[in-house]
Amino acid sequence: MIFLALAILGSGLIPVLFRGFADWRINVFWAIPVNYLTCVLVGSVWAGHALDLAGLPLQPWFWLAALQGIVLAVNFFLLAYTAQRAGVSVAALASRLSVAIPSLLAFLVYGDSLSVAKIAGLAAALLSLYLCTAPEGRNAPGQPLAIKFLPLLVFVTFGCYFIVIKYAQAHYLNDSSYHAYVMSSFLFAFLTAVAICLARGVLTLADFGITHVIAGLLLGVVNYVAVYALVKALALEGWQSSQLYPIYSVGVVAVSALLAMLLFNERLSLIRKAGLIVGLIAVVLLNR
Repeated sequence: MIFLALAILGSGLIPVLFRGFADWRINVFWAIPVNYLTCVLVGSVWAGHALDLAGLPLQPWFWLAALQGIVLAVNFFLLAYTAQRAGVSVAALASRLSVAIPSLLAFLVYGDSLSVAKIAGLAAALLSLYLCTAPEGRNAPGQPLAIKFLPLLVFVTFGCYFIVIKYAQAHYLNDSSYHAYVMSSFLFAFLTAVAICLARGVLTLADFGITHVIAGLLLGVVNYVAVYALVKALALEGWQSSQLYPIYSVGVVAVSALLAMLLFNERLSLIRKAGLIVGLIAVVLLNR
C-alpha cells in the first residue's frame, strides 16, 4: 500500500509543481530535460549503483523502456499544447480518463476478475474523474478541427503509456530490474525531450537560469518516486490493475485538488466536491 500511496502523492504533486513554476516564472523547456536527467541520478542513488549503459541493449525490456521514455516525453509536450489550445480542464480530463484503456485491457488480456461491483466501480471512477476535471463554463466556439482532436490524442497516448508500464511489469520486471527499467525509461525521455526542444529552437543559453535547474531537480525527485512507486504498486499481491488504475487516478485528482486548495487558495466547486465523493464510492466498489 505504501507504493500506491507514494504513486498517488507524487503524481498528484506534479501538476501542483507546474502551477508553481508558472508563478515563479520557471522555463519548463529547461526544467523538463533537467527533470528527466535528475530521475536517472535519483534512481542511481536509490538503487545503489549507476545505470549500466553498456549492458542496457542486452536487457529483454530495453525496447519497452525506450518506448515508455519516448511516449513519456511526447505526452508532456502534447499535454502542454492541449492545455494552451483547448484548456487546462480539457487536457486534465483527457489524461485522467485514459485510465479506462489499461483498466479494460486488464479484463481482456490479464484475466482480471469481472463483477458487477467492479464494473460499477470503474464507471464511478470515470464519472468522478469527469466531475473533478470537466470545465465548468462553455468551451469557446469555432475551434479548429485539429484542436478538437488534441484531447483525443492525449487520451490515447496516456492510455498507451499506462499499457506499456503494465506490460513491462507483468512480463519482464522483477525486484532486481525495477530501478534499471525506470532509470532507462527516463534516460530515453531525457534524450527525446532534448531532441524536441532543439528541433523547436526553445532550448537556448539565453533562457538558462539556475532557478530553472533547481526546479528541474525538484520535479525530477518527485517524478522518479511517482513512476517507480507505480511500477511497484502494479506488482502488489492481491491487487489487479483494473482495480489499481482507477484508484490511482481518482487519488491523483483528489491530491492535486487538495494541494491546490491549501497552497494556492483554490476552492472546490460543488461539482468538484461531488466528484471526490463519487471517487470514494468508486474505491469502495473496486475493492469488493
